[in-house]
Amino acid sequence: MNRKLFNIIAVSALIVPTLFSCKTSEANYRSAYEKAIAGRDSDSAVDSTIYGAQRRSMETVTLDTPDGEVEVRRQMVRITDGGGGSDEKLRRYNVVAGQFKQLFNAKSMRERLADGKYPSAFVIETAEPYYYVVIASYDDISEATAELDALRQSGNIVMREPLPYILEGICRHRPL
Repeated sequence: MNRKLFNIIAVSALIVPTLFSCKTSEANYRSAYEKAIAGRDSDSAVDSTIYGAQRRSMETVTLDTPDGEVEVRRQMVRITDGGGGSDEKLRRYNVVAGQFKQLFNAKSMRERLADGKYPSAFVIETAEPYYYVVIASYDDISEATAELDALRQSGNIVMREPLPYILEGICRHRPL
């Protein structure tokens, strides 16, 4: 009986400290939270992904218009299936109000815009894919610039830099 009691006490002595040694603390949570925030706000975290490569491949040019110079981004794009667009809707200059890695998020934004002030909004994509929500598409840069200015002044859509901008979509039909 003493041997059995000794074994129980010995095992308990080994197990009990391990139960309390892995205790989480507020400091651990704070450290993990700060790392997550730093990673979210860091461009280097995105730059190491395929989406960072996509952003780097976007060419930015400055075009002269009757109203002054306009910064335009260029990229190969195509209409996204089920994104509310068609090859006929996609023009040369596109006013982009959203950009996403997930198609679901892009379609959700498009639906909100289409139900509101931008019924002609649609989604386009790159080869990676990376999704852009376009509120309007024009053949003329002056019209696109006017729409971009109106969007910026309206405050109807909450956007973070670099949005909104004009994307010169170099159209590519299936497959990309």
